[in-house]
Amino acid sequence: MNTMLKMTVATVVGSVAALGLIATSGDRANAQSINNGWTYQYDAVGDGSGGSQYDIKGMAMSVQGDKLFVAMTGGTPLTGVNYASAQGGSIGWGDLFFNFSGKNFNDAAAAGQLFGVRFASTNDSKVGLGVYSGVQATSVALQNSGYGSLDQYYSHSAFNKQNTQGTALATRNAVNDYYGGAGSIKNVINSGSKVSDVSLLSAQNLSAMGLSFGGGAANDNIFGFSFDRGALPGGSFMANVFLECGNDAMAFSGSSAAAPEPTTMAGAALGIAAIGGLKRARRRKQAAAS
Repeated sequence: MNTMLKMTVATVVGSVAALGLIATSGDRANAQSINNGWTYQYDAVGDGSGGSQYDIKGMAMSVQGDKLFVAMTGGTPLTGVNYASAQGGSIGWGDLFFNFSGKNFNDAAAAGQLFGVRFASTNDSKVGLGVYSGVQATSVALQNSGYGSLDQYYSHSAFNKQNTQGTALATRNAVNDYYGGAGSIKNVINSGSKVSDVSLLSAQNLSAMGLSFGGGAANDNIFGFSFDRGALPGGSFMANVFLECGNDAMAFSGSSAAAPEPTTMAGAALGIAAIGGLKRARRRKQAAAS
């Protein structure tokens, strides 16, 4: 895949486009914001059932070279929260799913069109670490003292509010529509074909790359991972991740498309500048002649 991946919400120009990453500017109230080559989306604060340790705060993505980088922040560390009643003795992050099909989550899974990333080695996923195509998803929420369905989660008034899965799926209706109903919370990969490895990144690694979550999301557990961007197809996508217990979730919407390489854009900019210079020179000569 030789095209540059870009998260596209609105068209902007200049050096941001040269990076191949485009998004609207904004704050936590908006769908996306962009800074230092990272595109951010934020989740509602305080919607993690069970307290702050199960509260996802945000997600960010960036393309650098041939890699796609993903960063997450929230009360749950990458290794999970110790919980004796949970399967494996801890409750952690589920797997990250990518859906390019335009279908809802369940229909995409039924058609073999989901992609998934297992990035947390301590979770209850059925596959090893890596990126997978043709993914079938399953639920481990009940095994982790969690919710049997989305309806059970939303039945608690504290969590039946805006942006419980971020602004990409801002309402309860939008959540139910995307997942194909209010049924079970499918939060890990059950099966699939591995197409790429993943490399884990610490908060320090990500900070050195320009990552900086805003507001309260900046002071939580921050971690990330990268993989070959060619492992994913092009087009609009919805990405989502649940905690293993289903106590919180986060969705991220974007679009991939071909973007000019930085050298091409720089050449175009130089060409435009040269044309402008020639026009100004002509105007000066015409003024002198008159």
